[in-house]
This record gives sequence, C-alpha cells and structure tokens, in this order.
Amino acid sequence: MPMEHDLEALRRARAEDWRKAVAPYVRDMARSGFPSFVVLAVLVALSSYTAFLEEVPPDFPTAAVGTALMALLLVRSPLRTYLRPADAVFLMPREHEMRRYMKAAWRNGYVAGSALLLAAWLLFAPLYGKSGAPTGAAALIPVLLALKALEDAGAWQERRMARGYARLLCRLLRAALTVAAVYALLVQPLLAALGFAAAAAALQAAVCRLPVRHRFPWQRLFDEEAETRRRYERFFRSFTDIPAEGAAPARRPYLAWIAGYIGHGRDHTYLLLYTLTLVRTDLGGMLIRLTAVGGLAGAVVGKAGVLAGWAGAMIAWLFALAAGVQAGTVRDAHRHTVWRHLYPLPEAGRRRAALRVATVAHFACAAPLGLAAGLPAAFAGHWVPAAAALAGCLTLVPAMALRLRRSLARETTGD
Repeated sequence: MPMEHDLEALRRARAEDWRKAVAPYVRDMARSGFPSFVVLAVLVALSSYTAFLEEVPPDFPTAAVGTALMALLLVRSPLRTYLRPADAVFLMPREHEMRRYMKAAWRNGYVAGSALLLAAWLLFAPLYGKSGAPTGAAALIPVLLALKALEDAGAWQERRMARGYARLLCRLLRAALTVAAVYALLVQPLLAALGFAAAAAALQAAVCRLPVRHRFPWQRLFDEEAETRRRYERFFRSFTDIPAEGAAPARRPYLAWIAGYIGHGRDHTYLLLYTLTLVRTDLGGMLIRLTAVGGLAGAVVGKAGVLAGWAGAMIAWLFALAAGVQAGTVRDAHRHTVWRHLYPLPEAGRRRAALRVATVAHFACAAPLGLAAGLPAAFAGHWVPAAAALAGCLTLVPAMALRLRRSLARETTGD
C-alpha cells in the first residue's frame, strides 16, 4: 500500500470496525420500539409547531429563539477520530503525516454538522419569515454554512491549545461572538451583519493565536474519542447489556454532598456505591442535561401557550420518560464486577439499592420538568394542562420504578 494512502485506509478500517461492533446493538435498539417512540415524538412536535405557526404571539422572541438554536449548532463541533491511547506509540512518530488521517474526520464532521444546521434552519425558517426579518431565509443559508466552517476551524485551534484554561476562555469567547453574530444576521440587514460577523471571526482568530498550542492534540483527541464511545455505550445500554469502556469520574461537588447523608454501615454499602456512581459518572451528567433542556423547552412552549398549554405538558412527559429510562441504567453499573463474588454482601441488597437510587433520581428530574412546563401554563390561565404536566411526570416515577423492579427480577432469574 502506498505510504501516502495508508493513514487514510487506517481510518476507514477503524470506522468500518466500529460500525460492525455497534451493529448488533443497533438491532437491539430497533427491536425495542424506541424508533417508533422517536417517530411519534417527532410527529407530535411537528403538529404542535404547525399549530403554533398559525397563531404566533406578537411578543414571541423569534430572534432570541433562533439565535439560541443556531448558535448552539454552530458552536458544537464534534470530531470522530477513532484514535486510542495506544496510538501515542504507533502513530505519534508519523505526526507530520496525520493531516491525511484527519482529513476525513474534518470533512465528515462538517458535513454532519451542516446537515443538522440546515435541518434546524428549515424548521425555523417559517417562524423567521413571520417575524418581518430584513433578510430572506434562503439568503442566510450560505452564510450559515460559511460560519459553520469557521466554527469548525476555531474548534480545531482550541483542541490544539496546551492549557485547559486557555481552551475554555477561547471557547467562551467563540460562543459569545457566535451568539452576537447570529443575532445580527437575524435582525440586521445582510451587509451590516456580514461586516460584524467578519470582524467577530477576525477577533476570534487573533485571540486563538496567542496561547501555546500543540502541533497535534493527541491527548485531547484521545479524551474526546473515549467520551464519544462512553456516550454510545450509555445509549445502547438502555436497550441491551454491553461491555463497558470505563468511565471518567466527575467531581460534581454540588451533588456529591448527598452521599454524606448515607450511613457507612454494611447495610448501606450498595446504596452508597450506587449513589456515588450516579453522581460521579456520565449518567448523572446526562440526567442533569435532560432536566435542563427539557425544563427550558417546556417552559418556553408552555409560556407561548402552544396547543393551549398541552404542548408544554407533552414535552415534559417525553423528557421525564427519557430521564426514567436513563436513570434505570444505573442497575448495570457493577453488575459484572469481580469483587461482588469476593465480599460477603447480599445480592438482594444490590438490586434494592439500584432500584432506590434510580427512583429517587427519576423523581429529582421529573418534578422540575413538570413544574417548568406547568407553572408558565398556569400563569397563562391554562390550569388543566398545567396540572396534567406535573401529574403526568410524577406518575411516570412509580411506573418506571415498577418496570425496573420487573427487569431486575428477570435478571435475577437469568443469573
């Protein structure tokens, strides 16, 4: 194989190996009914959005919503490299050739990000058109695609930065400038907005040149690849039992104090273990993000009065259901660890602790979701959907607990 092509072939082979590895889990996910649930949720969301477009409130913050949506998709620039720590030995001597390896990763990341950006823009365009914007929605498409390319280039420069604080500051600056540029594009004439966006891009490029940078960010790419694999692992574990890649613990001092209220006796061993597992692993972060995003979406839609407040309630139910499914995956932690067979701890205690931790975590997510969607609807006079939002979210907690109890019972029979 020619020298100039072997790195490209290596990445293609790794991508193909990854697809083959996850194919069985994709089939298990498809058989679970989750795709049908997603299709139903999308249809409900589109129906609610269509009804909302027919009667858009005159004070609806169209520019703010569009800025938040577009800026989020622009700033986010994931990169799939399939690099592993062992590559520090085998590929680092060829660092000067790694551009050929990364070429497909950059291209695929841009294409996927642009496709998602365009899909979101096409959904937002009807609402944008009703706001009396100075620029047509079609005219902004090439601008958004160019901004996406600049954002990906900025994200790559951030990955190269040697200091974590410099990377964080540059990312915050990029996010702030992106928000300002997108808002200008939505509310200002096109030429003036383009001038501002160009100035923002030049400022970001100048700032990114100041910190010390690596020629190639090996460790950063290793960490991102590991995090991506963990995210897939968490998702597929909701539908089947898969080998664990290992988790990177998070401190989360704003949640870790909870473990201090659990006794350290033998009877509380599993309860303490599962609580810390939930708090300090990616599962806890996922539940926090689900609650935050679902609460914000439910509050915005509930305040807008879409479908007389029922759209906000449905959003709260969907996110509460997703939170319950994710919280239940805590049962898979430590299920296959060797130390369980070395220490004299009752197996029934492990199942009870997993059920208890999952149920409490689900309640901690469901209650804020119901309140976030219900309170704005109640203030708007929609009392029935407001009560239904909270009641539906809280009803899901014992329902998901019963489902988890039955699942644990089946696992016991199988073991």
